[in-house]
Amino acid sequence: MPRILLRHIVAELLRVQLLTTSVLVAVIAFGAAIRPIMQNLLGAEEVLQFVSLASIPMLQYALPFAGAFAGTIVYARLAADNEVLAMSAAGLSYRRVLLPAATLGVVLFLGMALLVDAGVPRFWTSMRRLITRDVTRLFVSAVERGEAFSVNGTQLYADEVLVIPGEELSEDGPATRLALAGVAAIETGPDGRTVTEFTAEFATVDVYRANDSAYLKLLFRNATAFREGEDALVFVPQAEPEAIDLGKGIQLEPKDLDIRGLLSVWNDVGSYHKVVRARSGAEESLAALDAWSCVLESLNTDGTLRLADDGGLRAYEARNARIEGTQLLPRSGTTFELVELERGIVTKRATVSEATFATEERPRGAGVRFELLARADVVTDVRSLGGSRWPPRVVGLLPQKCAIKDRATLTIDEVAAETEVDRGAAILTSAPALAARQSARSAASGMLESIRLVRADIVARIVQRINQALSAPLMLLLGAVLAVRLRGANPLQVYLLAFVPSIIDILLISGGEQMLKQGTSALGVFVCTSGNLAIAATIFIAYRRIARN
Repeated sequence: MPRILLRHIVAELLRVQLLTTSVLVAVIAFGAAIRPIMQNLLGAEEVLQFVSLASIPMLQYALPFAGAFAGTIVYARLAADNEVLAMSAAGLSYRRVLLPAATLGVVLFLGMALLVDAGVPRFWTSMRRLITRDVTRLFVSAVERGEAFSVNGTQLYADEVLVIPGEELSEDGPATRLALAGVAAIETGPDGRTVTEFTAEFATVDVYRANDSAYLKLLFRNATAFREGEDALVFVPQAEPEAIDLGKGIQLEPKDLDIRGLLSVWNDVGSYHKVVRARSGAEESLAALDAWSCVLESLNTDGTLRLADDGGLRAYEARNARIEGTQLLPRSGTTFELVELERGIVTKRATVSEATFATEERPRGAGVRFELLARADVVTDVRSLGGSRWPPRVVGLLPQKCAIKDRATLTIDEVAAETEVDRGAAILTSAPALAARQSARSAASGMLESIRLVRADIVARIVQRINQALSAPLMLLLGAVLAVRLRGANPLQVYLLAFVPSIIDILLISGGEQMLKQGTSALGVFVCTSGNLAIAATIFIAYRRIARN
């Protein structure tokens, strides 16, 4: 084909492609901004920035359809003006007539491959950061929608919210203060169960910013608290939970990574944040199993259990005791002795008939600790200081001389294998120990499942990106071949014949990706690629008919 003809057709294809892409991207990008605008997640000054960022990811959907439209319109005009017939009569094969579309298709494939691998992940991340960077707006938006604002295992509800800017506060105060009315807060544990519930007439949420991080400091006034397991409501005029660190940004998912990042996660999946979180849960469950094994071994040996608090300054010792479930009972006789020690010196002795000894509910990452609940019949103050009351609930306890294994250096497979280690026959007779072992096994299974899902997600992303990049040149060629094949037909009718398979192709790519995210399978790969295969087969059949006729 003469170069001038090649350049002319390619230039015409590019012109239509760019115009169509611009229109489609503008429409799709503004459509993507509607939801965050309706939810008040974007301010007026941020809408244009969000639409600009959204334009790049939306190219992956606009370019294939724009390519199909360009191929249809340009080659339909060439066919209608008998230019295709003239080129054929001049000795040009239909393969050479379609060469401009194929040439642009190769360029389009390379551009799409770069776009879906490097451009789209980065801009998706920028869009998420734009929406989530203003925690104040997120909280206000949640209150206005009547929903909870969830962060780090804490859910906050409020009937009303008032934003007080930092300019109205002291110079060294928070960046923003939220004044809340009709407040409820729910703190959940690692297993998702509710640990603490707060209700308060008023509350303030101070937002501090430092080193690109955000911190929330909560203060409840006239609050009523209920903690699971205590069966009591506690009223406090003022409650001040620990500050919540929102971190330095969002955690990257496979969709936010390019091919190098995906391969890096694949090769070092143990460092991926979801796997790290799952492994932490497995190690905590194994630590609880270690502690229960130590408790059972100590009590079964001589009926003595010595517990130390977090600081290590105070200890508690149960003597002549045995355990049934979570109940400490006398090993012989009708009572057993509890001893309090400070710095190794006995300070109190108590005689009890039973006590409750169970694992304390703690936030994820806080480590395993036990609580001791006892009502003493007789209390003796060894120091003669008049302290005749035994504390009804002691928390933050851990068996002394208990070997809780450090598993930080173990591989993931070795951590999973720890759940099957034989810990003696005493485990089989203790319901809490059996529950701890079952929890450890479930956590280990969850850890291995998280690795499988992460790797399945990586495979899904790679397969999706390859097929998304291939869809654009295939749709371009489909439009061009159908326009030549159906010479004389209305161009919009021809485009409709190219548009419907294109829509089905995008749906199959997305559906196959979702299947692959649940588990890597040949069926998922086939579904993801079947649309492109069908379009390629249609192009081949149409071209054969053109060449034959």
